[in-house]
Amino acid sequence: MAKLYVFAIGGTGSRVLRALTLMMASGVQLDHGFDTIVPIIIDPDSANGDLERTTDLLTKYQKIKNRVGETSNLFKTEIKTLRNLSDNNSNSVANNFIFKISGTASQSFESFISYHALEENSHSLIELLYTPEELNSSMEVGFKGKPNIGSVVLNQIIENEGYNMFANKFDEGDAIFIISSIFGGTGAAGFPLLLKNLRTENPNIPHSHLISNSKIGAISYLPYFKITPPSEEERQTIDSSTFMGKAKAALYYYEHAVFKSNQLNGFYYLGDHSQNDYPHNDGKADQKNKAHFLELAGAMAIVDFVKELPNHETKEKEAIASTNKEFGIGEVSSSIKFQHLGSDLTDNLRFSLSQFSLIERFLDVALNKNLDSKTTWVKEGEFGRSEFFKKDFYKREFQPFLYYYREWLDEMAANHVAFNPFRRNVDHDDLLNLINGFEQKNGFFKNQTNGKILTKELNKAYKDLQKGSSQEFNFIELFNQATHNVVNQILNS
Repeated sequence: MAKLYVFAIGGTGSRVLRALTLMMASGVQLDHGFDTIVPIIIDPDSANGDLERTTDLLTKYQKIKNRVGETSNLFKTEIKTLRNLSDNNSNSVANNFIFKISGTASQSFESFISYHALEENSHSLIELLYTPEELNSSMEVGFKGKPNIGSVVLNQIIENEGYNMFANKFDEGDAIFIISSIFGGTGAAGFPLLLKNLRTENPNIPHSHLISNSKIGAISYLPYFKITPPSEEERQTIDSSTFMGKAKAALYYYEHAVFKSNQLNGFYYLGDHSQNDYPHNDGKADQKNKAHFLELAGAMAIVDFVKELPNHETKEKEAIASTNKEFGIGEVSSSIKFQHLGSDLTDNLRFSLSQFSLIERFLDVALNKNLDSKTTWVKEGEFGRSEFFKKDFYKREFQPFLYYYREWLDEMAANHVAFNPFRRNVDHDDLLNLINGFEQKNGFFKNQTNGKILTKELNKAYKDLQKGSSQEFNFIELFNQATHNVVNQILNS
C-alpha cells in the first residue's frame, strides 16, 4: 500500500486539509492503493486559528480511526503524523502534524539573518532589498503576505529533523502533494523552495533518489478573498490590493522555474473573482477564516491527482505527462449545489457527503427519540444497554467531530460564493428532504413515514453486524449500512 504526503503551507494549506479530512471521514477514498495520508503543515504561525482547528480535527480523526479499526467505508483512510511512521519514540519531532521551523518564534527577521553581524557592505545590500519595517517584523505570526521574507526563512526546510524523518519513511510508490497560495507570504515563498528541494538529489538525505523521482502534484491558489480595508485610524500589515500583483509575479517565476522544467506531474489552479472580505489580523487565534468552497475544490484536486497516477502496484516507471487543470462549475451561481458540479469524482463526493450529513442530522434531531422509544437497534442492541452515547468515544471524539463537520458546512453555506447542498434545519420528520434538489415526493419511500425510515434501516442493519467486534466498530458500520441504501434511493429517485 502507498502513502500520500500532503505538504500544507500557510493558512490556506490548513483550510484545504480541513476539507480533505472531512471528506475522508465521509467515505471518500484515494485510488490505486493509497491507503494513508500524512499531513505535514508548514506554518511559522503555530498559534493561528486555522491551523489549530485543523490539527484538532486531524487528531480527533486519528482517535476515532484508532478506536474503530478497519472499516468498510467511513474513516477508512489512515491519517498519520510523521512520528506515527517512525520506529522510534524520538521527541525531536512533535506528534502533531506541524512541521516546526526553527528560529522563527519570537524573533525578528533582522535577528534571523544576523543583520548586525554582517559586514557594512552587506548592510547596504540588505537595506536595498528590505524596508526597515520588514527587517523589524516578527516572524512569530508568519510572513504577513511578504514572500521576499518567507523565501529566506523557508529555505532551511531540509535542515529540519522533520524533513529527515519524512525522507527516511518515504517508500517507492509513495507520492507528494503541495498546497499553497500564490498571493501571500508563506505559501508563495514555500512552494517553489520545497519543490526545488524535493526534486534535487542530495546524498545527505535518506531516499533522496526515490523522492526526487516521485510523483508530485500541487495546488496554487490565486486570490479568492480580500482583507477589509482599514479605517483612516487603522494600520494594516497585510494589504490585499497587492495580492493580484504578487500572483502575477509568482506565476511568471513558476513559468520558468517550474513548468518549463517539468517539475510537477499535476498542477491545479484555483481562484474566485467574488473575493469575500475577511477582517484584517496579523495571525494567531484571530486568523480563522470561514470555510470556502474553493478549499473543498482543493481537496477534490488531491483526490483527482491520485486518481490520475499509474497504479503503484504495477511498478510502472514511465513518468506521467505533466498536466495543468482548473476547476470550473457548470453554471454561474451565487449558491453552488451538487447539480452545478460534474464528473465521476463529484458523484463520489455527493454520495459520501450526503451519507455523512444524514448521519449527523439523525444523531442531532432523532437520536433521543430512538433512545426514549427503545427501538429495536437500541433495545436489542448493545448501544442502549451499555449507555454507549454517554461514553468518551461518542461524547469527546465522535460528537465533537460531527460539530466540526456541521460548522464547516454552515461556513461554506454562509460564504460567497456559497456551497449549499444541504438543508440545515430539517427535523426528525423531514430527514429525507435533506439534500437540496432531491426532495422526496414518490418512489422508494412512498407511503412510509419520513422520520422512521432511517430507524427501520438501523434495525435491519443491526442484524447483519459482526458479533464480537468492538462497540465503536459496530456503531460506525451500523450507521454506514443504514444510511447507504437510503441515500442511494434518494439520489436516484
